[in-house]
Amino acid sequence: MAEATGFEPVRACAQPIFEIGALVHSATPPNLLYYNGSMRLKHLFPILVYFFLLGLGAGNHLAYPQEIVAQESWGLFATIPPGEITQGSVLGTGNAFSAGEIVLPIVGDMLLAHVNKTYALPASYVPPHLTPITAVPTAGTQLLRSSVLPYLYQLFGAAENAGFNLSIVSSYRSYATQVATFNYWVSRYGYSAATTGSARPGHSEHQLGTTVDLGLAGKSWPTGYSISPAAGWVAKNAHKFGFVVSYQSGKTAVTGYISEPWHIRWVGIELAIELYKQNLSLEEYLSHQ
Repeated sequence: MAEATGFEPVRACAQPIFEIGALVHSATPPNLLYYNGSMRLKHLFPILVYFFLLGLGAGNHLAYPQEIVAQESWGLFATIPPGEITQGSVLGTGNAFSAGEIVLPIVGDMLLAHVNKTYALPASYVPPHLTPITAVPTAGTQLLRSSVLPYLYQLFGAAENAGFNLSIVSSYRSYATQVATFNYWVSRYGYSAATTGSARPGHSEHQLGTTVDLGLAGKSWPTGYSISPAAGWVAKNAHKFGFVVSYQSGKTAVTGYISEPWHIRWVGIELAIELYKQNLSLEEYLSHQ
């Protein structure tokens, strides 16, 4: 039996339209424009409805139902998991890599390490020069590479000038902390749902020490930040300071994660600007290197 994820009612109600969306996106125009005798009248109405929604800009979401539940999923990940000391483990605290996963070799500074659902950092990896974040609001003690901090502070300064009081919800996480974090979400929602918004141990960009989750002072997290103008401002300006939004809206089929407008990773100003100009996710770029 498939594991329940909590999204079944949404998917069940929308499944017929999802299927039509996928059909239309995969079909060539001649197959739809010419009646071949097999298409019945009852099929025409939902297809016409689909084209109407497509005209409103919703077609891509219908073809990819995982995007349609992104905002609902934000509510699932609305708490900060306790640390590894207080969490039980469904994976254990050791190296939990399985067949098919590739553990990356440690080469150079690892700033552009291709960390995703396939490639993982070693359990023992700790980035160099981790330093407390002190100049901006944080949820408890947060660490980041010292080389990234000046760019983070500049981003926060620019955001404040634009009227947004950003905060840091999460930054560096060790492998052990990610074990606890992922276990927490598995215990809450099951393995399948957890993997849509939380990385398995070793597969988290947070372990690199170059990634932060942003919040908005006085607002609930993550929804309060994600639906605010601040998220839009960060999406349009983070690249100026060397950051990219790793899991962009509309890129779920590429990244494997729901849209996470709060999750930004430092990759350097030059690359960040180039990715922004080309509307490429970091995953798309690294996959072709």
